[in-house]
Amino acid sequence: MGKWIRKYRELSFEQKTIRKTVIGLCFSAVLACGKLMIGLFTDYNLISIAVCTFGVLLAKLECVLGARADRPSFEKRNLLTAVFLFLSGVFYIGFMSRMFFIERRIKNNGLIPVVLLAFISFCELGFAIAGLIRTKNKGHFYRNIKIINFCVALIAILTTQMSILNMQSETGVVSIANAYSGIGIGIFIVLCAGYILIAPKTSVIDREHHKFVLRDARRNRLIGMKGGTVELLLCRSVIYGDFLFRAKIGSDTVEGDIVRGKSLWKRMHILCKILCCILSEILLIVWLIGRGILFLRSLDLPRRLENRMRENGFEPVPADP
Repeated sequence: MGKWIRKYRELSFEQKTIRKTVIGLCFSAVLACGKLMIGLFTDYNLISIAVCTFGVLLAKLECVLGARADRPSFEKRNLLTAVFLFLSGVFYIGFMSRMFFIERRIKNNGLIPVVLLAFISFCELGFAIAGLIRTKNKGHFYRNIKIINFCVALIAILTTQMSILNMQSETGVVSIANAYSGIGIGIFIVLCAGYILIAPKTSVIDREHHKFVLRDARRNRLIGMKGGTVELLLCRSVIYGDFLFRAKIGSDTVEGDIVRGKSLWKRMHILCKILCCILSEILLIVWLIGRGILFLRSLDLPRRLENRMRENGFEPVPADP
């Protein structure tokens, strides 16, 4: 056992992610099959949940296969991932919309099982958020796996919410407010599928490195070609970190990468970080709104960089296949 643990610790982040995902896929597939079989004889709602789960599992399977395959299969795998996740989101929206017309009752299992379910759901959500943070610049498939895990965690949180509200209901009927929450989560899943589809063409991941050749020196008012290095500001953000193009200057070439500077969180003193944690419930929504605005401001930075360099007499050099 100790030998296996040591080998696991020696694996890279990408290898650990794939292995954990494969184990999770097998476990989730068994549970989904169990829900499907039980639903055929007892509760038809379980059939709907099982079908939605199968869609999510297929999306994750495409990510695993894509991460292990060669580059030419990327577009196909990424498209299938987005399609399966999109169908799962649409199906979940339809499933939760039924609550407007049919009263869905959930069995009251008591306080201890509900508390245990809540603990597991919030842990799952925490791991999903941590995974999203750690997959920054790790590749599209690894990030897609964490996005799907985050969507699954949201569904688990909603299931917990429904169980808790059911305990407080005298009639045992889940509040119709859960239908609105479920539809909101379904819409979020659909949006995530759309993001997975367009991310390869708009994000910086796998498009960080750029090389340019100076073709018309008379138009160059951007970079002094006397050697050394240069930093071009692409998108300014004091809170989340600036996007920069850091490059080395050759005789007639400029070659470097799009990087992101340190965020305010990394620059803050430890006491300020503690204060932010205390005020996290207030600051979280503000942080998310700001992060969404930065996402829109930083769309397709590689193309914007190329356009800026062309305006100053540079031509991009195609990357090696």
